[in-house]
Amino acid sequence: MLPLAPTLFSFSAFVLLLLSTLMYLIWRRDREPEELFWSAAFSMAGSAFVCFAFRNVNETVSIVAGNALALWACGLVWTGAVIFKGKAVHPLLSFAGGLMWLAGFWSAGIHLRIVAFAIVAAIYETLTTYELFSYNRAKDKPLLMSKVAGWIVGIHSGVDIIVAISGSFVEVDPGSPFTDSWVLQYRWLELSSYLAILGFVLIALSKERIAIRQESAAMIDALTGLANRRAFDLAIERAERSATGKDTTALLVFDLDNFKVINDRFGHPEGDRVLAAFGATAARNIRSGDVLARIGGEEFVILMCSVDRGTALSVAERIRSAFVEEASILVDGLATVSVGVAIMANRTPDFWKMTRAADRALYDAKAAGRNRVVLAGQ
Repeated sequence: MLPLAPTLFSFSAFVLLLLSTLMYLIWRRDREPEELFWSAAFSMAGSAFVCFAFRNVNETVSIVAGNALALWACGLVWTGAVIFKGKAVHPLLSFAGGLMWLAGFWSAGIHLRIVAFAIVAAIYETLTTYELFSYNRAKDKPLLMSKVAGWIVGIHSGVDIIVAISGSFVEVDPGSPFTDSWVLQYRWLELSSYLAILGFVLIALSKERIAIRQESAAMIDALTGLANRRAFDLAIERAERSATGKDTTALLVFDLDNFKVINDRFGHPEGDRVLAAFGATAARNIRSGDVLARIGGEEFVILMCSVDRGTALSVAERIRSAFVEEASILVDGLATVSVGVAIMANRTPDFWKMTRAADRALYDAKAAGRNRVVLAGQ
């Protein structure tokens, strides 16, 4: 028995409205759209519990408005999860449950109201669980909080399904005050606890994804969209840890020819177009497991693991010739590229030595007239 139900509902309303305000302030800073929808969801949930706090004072407001607001909160939590995943959703679907409640569920008997509310809430929660778990399956780097939120919503969906199944058999005296019904008191206490926990988890989820995006952005060259020097160094470290000493590793170093002349004659915007064109051309002509990065002004590298000599040289030549063709319409055809290739076979790669060898091969390519591929040691 919970003799202070109105007080508990008022406190729950305060917590949920506080979470809504916090989410809104976070959205004002981050501008992540799901945060705005989740803020609206918890605002409606808090408002619903304000209505529940006055259950014995105004039954109509509590039954009609309170439950409609609670269902709209469930719908908006689902909508936020859909948007978080990057999908579009029709806003009307967020409010369909509450609208069905207003259309007639609220006027049914108390047992049917319990069952109807639980079924609609369970549908929204099941859909939310799907979106949260499928987000991780669709992304390269899973989010821990997405799994946590998915489990929380999924478990509560199970609770609502149990309520929907057992709701018709629960003994509730519709003539007694709401505060005397321990079934309904504990039902709404459970719902308020669930929403409060979920609110903090959703905030953590949004912040976790922002942190991962910032980490990823720090690894990307802004002009070309390729990996930058930091990301390439990390790829080298991973390759060193996974090397078996039995595979062949290749390092390809590319340097755009006449780049200073291009910048001086045509301006830096045209120079940037040339860099972007090379990055796109190189990306189209590498294998799925190769690492392509821009490590300096006009210098690019490719790390190729588990590759034979012929394939490495073929990729280098294919990129060189494709870029010359691609850039023939840019800067009067001045844009070409020289390539130095270093290969280390049947031993654990020494990337410091490979880099020096590839740089020497690149120097030889420049000295021999540019626009060619030179293999180190040849």
